[in-house]
Amino acid sequence: MRRFILTAFGGFLLLAYGCIEKMPLPAIINEDVEFAAGDTTYLIMNPIWDSSYGFSAPVEISIAPDGHIFVADSAARAVFVLKQDGAVLSEFDDLRNLYNNTGEPFAPIDVDVDQKMNIFMIDGSRRVYRWNQLWRQNEIKEVMTGATFVNISSGEEVSVSAGTAEWYIKLHSEEWGMSDEVWSSEQSLIDSLSKPHLFFDADVEQTSVKDIYYNSGQSLYSGISSADGDYIYLTDEAHDRIVRIDFQQSQLIHLTTGEEVWTHRGVFGQTVAGYGTGAGTVNAPAAVDVDFAGNIYYAQSGEFFSVHKIRPVSSGGYTTYPSVFQQGSNDIMDLWRFSKPADVAVDQKQMVYVANTAAEEIQIFKSNGDFFKKAGIVEVTVDTTIWVFSEGDSALVDTFLMVERPGILGTPRGVAVDERGIIYICDTANSRIVRYRLSNSVDENMTPDE
Repeated sequence: MRRFILTAFGGFLLLAYGCIEKMPLPAIINEDVEFAAGDTTYLIMNPIWDSSYGFSAPVEISIAPDGHIFVADSAARAVFVLKQDGAVLSEFDDLRNLYNNTGEPFAPIDVDVDQKMNIFMIDGSRRVYRWNQLWRQNEIKEVMTGATFVNISSGEEVSVSAGTAEWYIKLHSEEWGMSDEVWSSEQSLIDSLSKPHLFFDADVEQTSVKDIYYNSGQSLYSGISSADGDYIYLTDEAHDRIVRIDFQQSQLIHLTTGEEVWTHRGVFGQTVAGYGTGAGTVNAPAAVDVDFAGNIYYAQSGEFFSVHKIRPVSSGGYTTYPSVFQQGSNDIMDLWRFSKPADVAVDQKQMVYVANTAAEEIQIFKSNGDFFKKAGIVEVTVDTTIWVFSEGDSALVDTFLMVERPGILGTPRGVAVDERGIIYICDTANSRIVRYRLSNSVDENMTPDE
């Protein structure tokens, strides 16, 4: 028996005694279940993708534009790629047994995919790595290794090797035109682009020259998100900030399909948000995501506010990022709501999903920041009777109370959601991916797993 003392508004004092029983909820979505109108809950989808899929410590997850699921597994030193039905795709084996640019083992802690099918990875250092799915599938035939640049005004001609500081200056200058390109089909050069390779290094002066207020070389990137194929955002936990890394044309490549494609390198764009404890500031950032409108969402474990939404506002050639969510107006900004959230994701309707890691649950919010539901929890019903006292009278009333407790998730680290509304969770402690789906949309636009 358990005892509850409840206080109600309107002068009622409730004293309750009762027994606790679990509410019998359906465990999987492919059972026949009846729900009353508006009665929805998040149900586990079977099968759970466990260690039999090769997972050791899945920590982050990203959904590609084509629906493929990319899972960063730091212990396995790999990014696993699965179809929506759970089939592991072998054509992405280049993302297994990863090594960084110095030949050392590479343990990815986050992964994201953009519209150009660039797969970006970070390992907690100050570097960003990339692998392009289309280049690998269509194969690189040749790589431009140099060219002659002609000064438009004077006619001066200069031969420049690709990748040098002078190359980037002349390539992006309106005063110079490029001609007489030099191409190479050397396999080692092709492999340097077709396999995972360095995209951005905060130590390289040419790519961080605009980062004048921070020591770029001390940056430690903890989260990554792409935005429309023109730039990426990173959470820099060493400097408590969000940074934007821009794409800069680097080299031309010829694919075996006959296409001529520009490769890019990353260059520092700007600091989007900096250190602070108020709305729109940064304090121990862990993860970042971007929606279709360019709004930026980030989760952090520092003081006060754990989840933020900021939006880009351009004026006079400069972009600022004011806060969208505010304390007192949006549930998502409630103090003490979260316990060390490790990830945040946003769907096509701008619903926000937060991996509330220490509480072993996922919290979901509407686009306006109002709380919607939780996933990963178990609801327990308390079947009890209570005495109701009012104006000298009393009555014994039968009632039910609903209590939440953690479900099967063990400190979930990563969360993502696809276009069907399926939530994918990195249940890192248990070496698996757990999926949830709203009960009232089980049969919409999907085939349940067998």
